Amino acid sequence: MTIERGKICLVGGEDVHKRIDLSKYLIAAGSEVTIIGTSSYNFPDYIKYENYPLQREFSLLSDLKTIQWYKEYFTNNSFDLIHTFDTKPAFLLPIALRRQNTPISRTITGLGKIFMKKGLSSFILKTMYQKLHKSIRKRVAVTVFQNTDDQDYFIKNQLADRDQTTLILSSGIELKDISKVASRKSNPYTFICVSRLVYEKGIINYLEAAKTLKSQGFDYRFLLVGPLEENSERLNQSILDQYQDVVEILGSRTDVMDLLCQSDAFVLPTFYGEGFPRVLLEAAAVGLPIISTKVTGVTQYVYNNKEAAILIEPNQTNALVEAMKGLAENKYLNEDLSKIGLEHVKQFGLDKISKEYITIFETAINQRKI
Repeated sequence: MTIERGKICLVGGEDVHKRIDLSKYLIAAGSEVTIIGTSSYNFPDYIKYENYPLQREFSLLSDLKTIQWYKEYFTNNSFDLIHTFDTKPAFLLPIALRRQNTPISRTITGLGKIFMKKGLSSFILKTMYQKLHKSIRKRVAVTVFQNTDDQDYFIKNQLADRDQTTLILSSGIELKDISKVASRKSNPYTFICVSRLVYEKGIINYLEAAKTLKSQGFDYRFLLVGPLEENSERLNQSILDQYQDVVEILGSRTDVMDLLCQSDAFVLPTFYGEGFPRVLLEAAAVGLPIISTKVTGVTQYVYNNKEAAILIEPNQTNALVEAMKGLAENKYLNEDLSKIGLEHVKQFGLDKISKEYITIFETAINQRKI
C-alpha cells in the first residue's frame, strides 16, 4: 500500500516525538513526513521537525498565537494531509485552517482533565470544548478514536459525524525495538509507576499506598517516574518531598524501558480521561503484571480479548494497597499476568496500527483529488 507522493504533516505537543516510529512506516509507504510539536527531542534527519508555540492549559492569548502560527505556517507550506495527535491541536488547527482545503484528520487521545473535574469552571470549559468541536466538525475528514467511550461521546454530542469517525485501539508500539523482558526477580519486590505527574493520574493514591504498605511492614520498593506537571494544593513538589523516604521519585527519564525491566510490577492508578495509555503497552511488552483502574482507555486495553491486568475502582487508595499486596505475595498471579500481557500486547504492534493509519490517510488524500 502506498501514499503516492503524499506530504504528511503530523501535529502534536510535547510528546510528538512518539510519532517518529509511525513516521518510519509512512515514509516506507511513499510519504514525506513533517512533524510539528513542542518536543525538545532530537529528531532524525529524515524527518523535518518544526517547533511551535502551544500551551497545554487553556490560555486565550496563547491559543490565539497558536492559531495565528498555524495560519502562517500552512499558508507557506503545503501538504496533502495534516493529522493531529493532541487535545488542543484537534480543534485549534481546524479553526485556523477553516478556509483552506487541505484534508485534516485527527486522533482523539483522551478527553483530558476537564472531564474529570466538577464545578463552574469545568462546566464552562466543557461547554467551550463542545462548541469548538461542533464548529469545525465539517472541516475534519476523519476523527480517529482510541476507545469506544470517547467515540460515543463525540457522536452523541454531535461533535463528529458517525460516518467520519473510526476506531484504532492505541497509537501502537514498536515491538521489534523491545529486546528485553523483565526478569521480575528484584529484591525487594519493586513496583513502578510511569506517568505525567498530575493529580488525576492517581499519583497521590500511589504515594499513599506505598506509605501504607511500608507502615504495615512490607519491604517493597516503589519507583515513580515522570515529569511534575502540576503545582496546586493537590499536587506539588512540596507534597512529593514528603514521600521521598518511601518512594524513589525519579522525575523525567530517558531510560524508562530499562527501569521497567528492573521492576516486578507496573501500577497506573489513573482516573484521568485516558485515550489508550501507551505506557500499559510498554509495561506489558516487557512482561510486567499490571495494576490499573476501571476507567476509559484502560478497560479498552484490558478487556480486549483477554483480561490482561488487575483493575480496581479509581481513586481508591485502600483498594490499591490490597491489589499491590496481593500481587506481590502471589507468584502464580505474577506469572499468569506476565504471560497474558506478553501475548496480549502483540495486537497493538505498530506494524499493524500503521497500516490502519496509512489506509485512513490515503483515503482522505484521494477523496480530496476526486
